[in-house]
Amino acid sequence: MITACPPIGTPKRPFDCKRREARALQARWIEQLAFGEQRDQDELVQLWLGIFPVSWRQLNDMRMLERQILAIRESLQGSYTDLLGAMVQDAALQISLNGLSNHRGKPNENLARELLELFSLGEGNYAERDVIEAARALTGYRMGKDGRLFIDTRRHDDSAKTILGKTERFNGASLVGWLCQQPSTAHNIVKRLWPRVVGSLPSPQRLQTLSLAWFREGLSLPWLMRELRRSPEAIAGGGQRLDDPIKVVTRSLALLGSRHPDAFSISQMHLSRMGQEPFDPPSVKGWPVNEEWINLRWLQARRRGLQALLADEEVWASRRLPQVLSPSIAPIPPLTMELPAPASRESLGLLFTDPVWQLA
Repeated sequence: MITACPPIGTPKRPFDCKRREARALQARWIEQLAFGEQRDQDELVQLWLGIFPVSWRQLNDMRMLERQILAIRESLQGSYTDLLGAMVQDAALQISLNGLSNHRGKPNENLARELLELFSLGEGNYAERDVIEAARALTGYRMGKDGRLFIDTRRHDDSAKTILGKTERFNGASLVGWLCQQPSTAHNIVKRLWPRVVGSLPSPQRLQTLSLAWFREGLSLPWLMRELRRSPEAIAGGGQRLDDPIKVVTRSLALLGSRHPDAFSISQMHLSRMGQEPFDPPSVKGWPVNEEWINLRWLQARRRGLQALLADEEVWASRRLPQVLSPSIAPIPPLTMELPAPASRESLGLLFTDPVWQLA
């Protein structure tokens, strides 16, 4: 029996209520990635959700994840400074890293540590004292009744802090600005994005050259994405990177053309088994990437999940397929079939079980 849920905002809402709302959000997000009018943008949002990961399990209100998606989307045409500033002020990320427990006189260092290690400078480019001082700069965030953050001046430490050799009365915004003025931030973010967009890491010299060029471009996000996607390594390595499960599933859905509820429920269930339940990353470092997905259990789950989609009669009956599967549908020629081929259930079965369909 499904019980009624207390209103959103009620403290300590039952887990079943959160789970139900999370599943609804997951289904909407899968549908957007497969069929949305802004699929290219949404794929970029999904990419950054892996850099700034938040689990729905940590939240009391799933609308926080919707606001995080919106904040990322609104920053895509700006700079990394804009994006990082939006994420530091994002309620979902703050809650996931105990940011709202960070008060003057009793700082919580969790958000500051991840900000320096994962979201900006990178390991080895700061001292423990910088973490302590950054935590002081991030004190005082509170959540208003509208679900958005504000600075409670009574809880914020407004005194001088010394971070990376600079002394001033840092707060969240000025701290982000200072971190993004460090070349090590550009290097760390390029190093984190490269495996997700291009593939295996290049030489240290290549990473350094690209990160310095990006730094000189003011950390422009459109510039960086163009450079990564058009890089010689990306062009030469097409079809050599193991794609994320959510990308494989949503492009399979897009090809099938079915928006039947079964399509989304099957996708949700099997994405969890593949290791990438939407909005439920395994750690603050996000999901695995590229060769990290090479795990027999996960690879078998990919195959079974796509077979389940194709076997469901409601999904098949509601399909909207092209007449022909063209060679451009796969990054490299499939191993088990020749393209072009008629878009039949048999040919889709061959395509979905071909190793090439798992590649980016």
